[in-house]
Amino acid sequence: MPEARNPTGRVLLRNARIYPDASGAHATALLMEGGRVRWLGQAGEALPPADEVIDAGGATVLPSFIDAHAHLWWMAMDRLVWQLSGPQAPASIPELLDALRERARGDGDWLVGHGLSEARLAERRLPTRAEIDRAVADRPVVLRRVCGHAAVANTEALRRAGYREDSPDPPGGLLEREDGVPNGIMREAAAVPLYPLLPRPAADELASALHAVARHALSLGVGTVVEAAVGFTAGFEAEWDLWCRVRDQGGFPLRMGFMFAIGATEAALRGLRPSLDPRWRAATLKCFSDGTLGSQTAALHQPYCACAQRKGLLMGSPAALRHGVSVAAAAGWQVAIHAIGDHGVDEALDALRTAAPLADGRPHRVEHLGLLSDGALDRLAATGAAVATQPSFIGRMGDGFAAALGPERAQRLYPARSLVERGVRLVGSSDAPAGDFSPFASMADARERRTPSGAVLGARERLDAAEALRSHTENAARAMGLWDRIGHLNVGADADLILVDTDPFQAEAAAVRRTRVLRHVLGGRTVWTA
Repeated sequence: MPEARNPTGRVLLRNARIYPDASGAHATALLMEGGRVRWLGQAGEALPPADEVIDAGGATVLPSFIDAHAHLWWMAMDRLVWQLSGPQAPASIPELLDALRERARGDGDWLVGHGLSEARLAERRLPTRAEIDRAVADRPVVLRRVCGHAAVANTEALRRAGYREDSPDPPGGLLEREDGVPNGIMREAAAVPLYPLLPRPAADELASALHAVARHALSLGVGTVVEAAVGFTAGFEAEWDLWCRVRDQGGFPLRMGFMFAIGATEAALRGLRPSLDPRWRAATLKCFSDGTLGSQTAALHQPYCACAQRKGLLMGSPAALRHGVSVAAAAGWQVAIHAIGDHGVDEALDALRTAAPLADGRPHRVEHLGLLSDGALDRLAATGAAVATQPSFIGRMGDGFAAALGPERAQRLYPARSLVERGVRLVGSSDAPAGDFSPFASMADARERRTPSGAVLGARERLDAAEALRSHTENAARAMGLWDRIGHLNVGADADLILVDTDPFQAEAAAVRRTRVLRHVLGGRTVWTA
């Protein structure tokens, strides 16, 4: 990853189509000095003197992208554990069981897999503990679903987690049962007792994997990431300790924001206070109203199609959610509430009514916003909250959502244009690894809203090119409270920019999806080149 030779000198970028923001207005030259944008010019203007000149060769220049909701820790772990979602992953339950038998021949104790999805299995369901037991009975097996909100375990794993045949469902969790006995499929909080028991790679391995994920982000044009739930994958202490180690070692190339998946009381007991460091921002507490559509734990007012008794799960009582949000906001934390189903969203909006505004103007947030009930859009707009949406969910999982919800609700999934028209700040993000980490794929999906089968969900909710770009740049920066520095390339902004081979204002969505990043510059330094 070569760096600019004069990162603190005057670097002139010329012969480019430069979009400083999502307005569509463009320049042809840009001067960087001291890590900031110091000048923008048009063709025919006299160019300022510079220590170095970069000829862009007619490339398009955009602000470096901000992924406002992703899981880098999860992606790092994916590089180090058995992956069940790649092209070589098992395509049926028998293939999965054969792969488990083969892995059980190796050394070790726990057998752990990430990325399990019934949508990728021929049977269109998750395996049960009885099936896994027939393959591997003497070693604990845990297969975590791709969304992270459900897992499947065999009998030995359940035993070690303290579950018995008569164990009740924990608050905010579900043990699926057959003939009254847990069948190994655990949703939401029911799976949590397993996670501290799972082996973790060594800290050096994980740190190296995080650096590898960061380099991949740079290659996709992403220079800033919000880690969306510190503590969700392996527990708060383990995850935050490693993030602090990565920070202290230096050299991590991304600007980071962090959501802590703990409450305000625990944060205070740990001595944590909101930190507004512009490069390592840890000022958000995340709470969960409900689960996910893929695991059918998103809380709905009406049942899922496949089961008249299943309406998803609230992760706690509405009163507890309101109290947690109120206390966190009063302590100066930005609050981000995971809410997907229409029931879960309604409870999140009720809780946000208790949240005091932040003195620095950062909005509180709703993460995902999968489905709205009647009147919820007006209530959402009244809160002033930003919404972090994931357009690639429709492109990756839309057919499964439609099957789970039926055609009418499917057409209302993940609203976008209606939010923009109502004045809600819409923030684009990936939720990778569940969603597509590429912001170009995300922008294309926001414009197309096509499922893998080619069906269109919610044509009226499509965004145009400017809205899609704004959601991944300006709006994401404003949600972080960093609009003065990132998300645009106007004079005075940090020189965080990318050179790409496709103009998103001129190209169709399909071409935007195929965009290649040619060069990535952060703070005036070239940190990645193709």
